[in-house]
Amino acid sequence: MSDSKNENEVEIYHRVNKLKLKAGAGLHDGDGFIDLHSIKRAQAVIDRKETLYMNEVEDVLKKLRVAWEKMQSDDEETIMHGKEELYHYANHVKDLATTYNYQLMGHFGSSLRQFSEKIDVENKMHFVIVQAHLDVMFIVYKEHIKDEGGDKAVELKSIVAAAIKKYF
Repeated sequence: MSDSKNENEVEIYHRVNKLKLKAGAGLHDGDGFIDLHSIKRAQAVIDRKETLYMNEVEDVLKKLRVAWEKMQSDDEETIMHGKEELYHYANHVKDLATTYNYQLMGHFGSSLRQFSEKIDVENKMHFVIVQAHLDVMFIVYKEHIKDEGGDKAVELKSIVAAAIKKYF
C-alpha cells in the first residue's frame, strides 16, 4: 500500500520564462517587470522605423481600395472576401497610425474597422459610408495630417460622421 500522504502531495516545477528573459526581465524581478533600458531600446527601434510609416500606410490604403472594389463585385464569395479584407486592412491602418502617433488616421482606421463589422452588402447606402472613410483617409495621407486637432481634421471627421448619420 502506498502512503496516503505522498498521494496528496503536489510537486511544483519552476520553469524559466524564456520570453520574459528575451524581453529584458530578470529571473527574480516582480511580475510583469521589464527593464527600463529594454523599453527604451525597443522605443528607439520604433522611432527609427517611423520614416517608413508613409510608405507602409500608402500600401495598406491601396489594399483597402482593392478590398473595397471586391465588395462591389457581383460574386458573393468575392464580396465576402473583400469585406473580410476591408476589416483587416482598416485594423492595420489603425495599428500603424497608433504606433507612430498619427491620431487622425488612427481614428478613421478604427472607425472603418468598426463599421466593417456592420456592413450590409445588400444596403448600397452603406457603401457611401465606406467610400467616405476611404476618401478622408486618402486626404489625411496626402496632406500628412498627424493629429486630430485643427480645422481640417474637424472637417474630415464631420464628413464621415454625416455619412454615418445619414446612411446608417
